[in-house]
Amino acid sequence: MEEVRVEYSKRHLEAAKECLASSRISFDREEMDFSLNRSYYAILQALRAVTLLDRFDSNRHKAVISYFNRYYVGTNIFPSGTSRLIDSAFKLKSCADYEDFYLADRKDAQQQITDAEGIISMIEPYLAKRWAEITKEEALPMSAIFTRTSTRQFEPRPVESKYIIKILRAAMAAPSAVNQQPWEFYVTEDPDIISRLSQVSPYSRPAANAPVVIVPCWHTDNLNAPQMVQIDMALATQNILLEAEELGLGAVMLGIAPIEELMNAVAEILKLPENFKAFTIIPVGWPVNKRPQEDRYEPSRIHTL
Repeated sequence: MEEVRVEYSKRHLEAAKECLASSRISFDREEMDFSLNRSYYAILQALRAVTLLDRFDSNRHKAVISYFNRYYVGTNIFPSGTSRLIDSAFKLKSCADYEDFYLADRKDAQQQITDAEGIISMIEPYLAKRWAEITKEEALPMSAIFTRTSTRQFEPRPVESKYIIKILRAAMAAPSAVNQQPWEFYVTEDPDIISRLSQVSPYSRPAANAPVVIVPCWHTDNLNAPQMVQIDMALATQNILLEAEELGLGAVMLGIAPIEELMNAVAEILKLPENFKAFTIIPVGWPVNKRPQEDRYEPSRIHTL
């Protein structure tokens, strides 16, 4: 999965260079409006090449720019003046594209080409370093645990069954008390069922826009350690979330158990047998936006005896 992330980043950098070349051609042809448009997209594609490495992307230009400014300019990875150049490019592109009587200035078009060249030249060595780091880290175990965040907005495209199978294999690989493996997993792509699940509580609303929902349940038959069953289910749920992250998907745990009212509501929607109990609702899909995980490591929480 990390290899795919690096490949997408490389494609966006290549697209940035193609847009820049197109901008130069338009400039030579005295097509200043289109030159401004292409040099702006050269900058935007370069930014996306960076943000994709954090698994963040968006079809909203301002979202990409805001993310880049916050996490890369605001943290001094790139110079503070970069934000001004990006903002100027966005404004000039908007004027060239949408204002009927705007006449693009040759000087502005030339300056924006220079700015785009500078931004790409600045970003390219940073990307090369990140690509090498990510490729090296790919073989390290449990990388997903340090990148996973809860996803509540999903793209409107399906999740292939092969990914769902991998997620459920991961869930069933979880440890359980005395190996009782109490889990049962309900999977639905049915829009009506998903809609009803999203209305179980105010906190289950993110399920509404997910292409697929997984509902981990447990059975109550012949359990050797029934008092440990919800711990077992929590471990299986964690594996689901981590495997989704590893596959480039997004997911979030929406709490159901141990609240009887919510458990009963889910049981009614799914028509669960009497000996099955709903544990949680997990929407799964391709994330619209991906933010970096907070570093929650706190040495003061460690007590050595």
